Amino acid sequence: MRRGESQAKVSRDNGVPESTLRGWLKDEEKLREFSTSLDGSEGLKRKRVKTAKDPELDKAVFTWFVQERQTGTPISGPILSAQAQKFSKELHGEDDDFLASRGWLHRFQKRHGISEVKVCGEVRSADAAAAHEFGPQLQEYITEHQLDPEQVYNADETALFFKMTSDKTLSVKTDEHKHEGYKQIKDRLTLLFCCNATGSHKLKPLCIGKFAKPRCFHHVNMGNMPIQYNHSKNAWMTSQIFEDWFKKTFVPAVRKHLRTKKLPERAVLLLDNCPAHPPAETLTSADGLISVLYLPPNTTSKIQPLDQGIISVFKRNYRTELVKEMIESSFSFVPFLKQYTLKDAFYVVSKAWTSIKDHSIANCWKKALPILFQDDSQEEEDDEEVFLGFSNEEVEAAESKLREMLGEDSSLSDFNNNISELEAMCPITETLTDHEIIDNARDDQPEEEPEEPEQSADPEPPKPQLKASDIVVRIQDCEEWLEKQSDADPLQLIHLRNLRSFAQRKTQKSLKDKKNNRFFHVMFC
Repeated sequence: MRRGESQAKVSRDNGVPESTLRGWLKDEEKLREFSTSLDGSEGLKRKRVKTAKDPELDKAVFTWFVQERQTGTPISGPILSAQAQKFSKELHGEDDDFLASRGWLHRFQKRHGISEVKVCGEVRSADAAAAHEFGPQLQEYITEHQLDPEQVYNADETALFFKMTSDKTLSVKTDEHKHEGYKQIKDRLTLLFCCNATGSHKLKPLCIGKFAKPRCFHHVNMGNMPIQYNHSKNAWMTSQIFEDWFKKTFVPAVRKHLRTKKLPERAVLLLDNCPAHPPAETLTSADGLISVLYLPPNTTSKIQPLDQGIISVFKRNYRTELVKEMIESSFSFVPFLKQYTLKDAFYVVSKAWTSIKDHSIANCWKKALPILFQDDSQEEEDDEEVFLGFSNEEVEAAESKLREMLGEDSSLSDFNNNISELEAMCPITETLTDHEIIDNARDDQPEEEPEEPEQSADPEPPKPQLKASDIVVRIQDCEEWLEKQSDADPLQLIHLRNLRSFAQRKTQKSLKDKKNNRFFHVMFC
């Protein structure tokens, strides 16, 4: 019908009475919301929509159930019933007479498609079946909405210890201090990555830190940073941050990209069932053309494209670029990490993310969801290198730096490989307490503004803000130095001249403003 077909034709082709079809259209939003709350393919086999008598209790119990299963907690029927009675008393008071009977438990499981296999924890077989069934469902969704692989996106979060190095080293047998080391700097970030199925559109990453205004961003225009920044108490993803990113970043960026490709401004974002991801009905554009489709629970390791190697390649690239930054600096390893700020990490993260090749991303999508590319006549060979390898000179320089720090012969291979397990175990999403689940289940609860954390403590005094006239002088010095270099790129000199012109305009504007202020001061004072 969205393609212009009449109700009578759709009714006749599908063997559905026109009155039934009109009822479906009238309750379309309700039906879609109900279908997104179903857990698995069993719930989709239901022929009738039967909602809970107490929607708030149903929502609270299901949110708690999904969150616990995400952590691998086995939930039995009695445990679920006991939690439901606890939530009911918190919602309706201690005098509430609700009983989580066997009948209620059976209806709750049927309503949300919760099978005994999943509740008992037989995850591996359930994962394989759900992952296999999702392919045809995705193909049907793409056909119905007339989507191209260019219009299919995936987003996922990961943790990053952006200052952590390897805790292993090579050492000679006679070294008496070979087990001595130094305290690791465990400064952690949560990063959100997003890209489409062809790899042609990699969105600017979102970084989540602990502090609202880190000291390194003092007097810095955050809009000019290569990645976005937000904050939460524990540097975890929250529902509010994700919804804000979806509506203010994802939707406009996708529209702009599709306009450049001359494609309809329709798209779908594939997400896992993370507790920090809001319900699908809240993650839609104003016109409903850009929406979210959730993957089946516990299938991300099998069918989520970003988990098929894209994020792991990014982390390898990041560690590689971090070593290169250390080699090019004038500091030894430990002082380098101490002066390495979040702003420095932003540029390294951006470089590591943008260096991932389009073909590498497309191959990961083909591995996870090959049904998207079944119409391709010929698969291109991915002959591009994914990992940024080291030259012999870089390896020798890095090992020299590590020996200077530890007095031992350290291995660079451990530097890239030994941190992944720790980052994989690190939480990246906010875990809701029972009180927060109850508040989210109540529709009439006002949204509370998140408390802004205190500014990060930094023993170093803030740097004074430079004037535009000072910048002009420094850029002129850079130009003079660059002009004397035999291997300089002319394009670099052009960039410097453009930057100097920008600073000169700022200087002239500042002088003009001062003259105007002095004039009005003389006239009226």
